[in-house]
Amino acid sequence: MVTHSHEVPIRLFQARPELAAELLVKTLGAAFPAYASAVAESEALTNNDPLELNCDNAAVFRNEAGVPVFAVIIEVQRGQDNRKHYSWPMYLTILRARLKCPVRLLAICTDAATADWARRAIEVGPPGFTLLPDVINPEDLLEIDEDRSREAVEILILKAACGGPQAEQIAHRLGRRLIELSESDRQQYAGWALQLLSTEACDVLEDYMSMTYQEYLESPAGRLELRGEARGEARGEARGEARGMAKAVLEMFELRGVEVSEPVRERVLACTDAEQAERWFTSAFSAARAEDIFD
Repeated sequence: MVTHSHEVPIRLFQARPELAAELLVKTLGAAFPAYASAVAESEALTNNDPLELNCDNAAVFRNEAGVPVFAVIIEVQRGQDNRKHYSWPMYLTILRARLKCPVRLLAICTDAATADWARRAIEVGPPGFTLLPDVINPEDLLEIDEDRSREAVEILILKAACGGPQAEQIAHRLGRRLIELSESDRQQYAGWALQLLSTEACDVLEDYMSMTYQEYLESPAGRLELRGEARGEARGEARGEARGMAKAVLEMFELRGVEVSEPVRERVLACTDAEQAERWFTSAFSAARAEDIFD
């Protein structure tokens, strides 16, 4: 069954493949070759036989000439599944044959028990042919000292999603970081985070996105955009003008893959009531059809 807790982490790796390298290096101390670019590889690992194989995500790291130098297969593992002991080695060998470069398998596990299971050596058969997956569990994520940069947003989302007493504190840091991003990036990452985090962490994040703007004023982006404006104006801007919020509603539907008819698009963009547009935006997170936000 497809769930937000499985799909949103995958979206983070699809949006920025470098995240796989950062997690390998920062949590496991893995050696990683120099690379000039990282791109998302097709998750379809189907060979010529009828068996279809699809990993959760694959990231390819290329040198300046565009030649693959390394690849990482990412699996978001929410429980034990012994079938993976047979499919994971196939993922690696198929992608290695396709790209002609080393490949590692990174399992992002949502609990310690699953992580212990995923760390077990998989004996493929021939002597020495053993797969040792790279495994990250919630404790590993929490130990990462992320840099003060946009690149840490994905790590903060994954940390906050671990739950526990630290989730709300991490959500505060995530909220401050999101405020520094462009409007489109902020809406995208906030949309993923709100689908993944606990209710308490979501409440914290929503405060930063729509209510509390003092952190925005203290950030580099806030000083640049709001210089000379009154704090009260900043708080009003934090809630979003009707037009900006209306665009966010449409962006959320696009992010979720929900089709928007032209009449719905026109009605949303014609909205001049900021509070109404904000209610539509909240509904857009879970609405099955675009028209449902008007109910």
